[in-house]
Amino acid sequence: MKCQKLVDLLTDYLEGELADDERVHLEEHLAFCPPCVDFLKSYKRTGPVCKKVLQAKMPDSMQQALSQYLRSRLDCPDSPGE
Repeated sequence: MKCQKLVDLLTDYLEGELADDERVHLEEHLAFCPPCVDFLKSYKRTGPVCKKVLQAKMPDSMQQALSQYLRSRLDCPDSPGE
């Protein structure tokens, strides 16, 4: 199995939805590919980190400053009502 194939199958692997033969090939690849093991570890941590970030409330002043900055970088007119 090539590394790109592993990346393509990763979600199904973690959700237990791979066919047995694909799972075995993926696990064999992981046994001999430290970069893919590192990628898998990072991938597993991404979901919980994103969930935690999405639960955090950004202060209004920071949200306004970020919006203004993004508008200025994208040349967008101010939104109505602002």
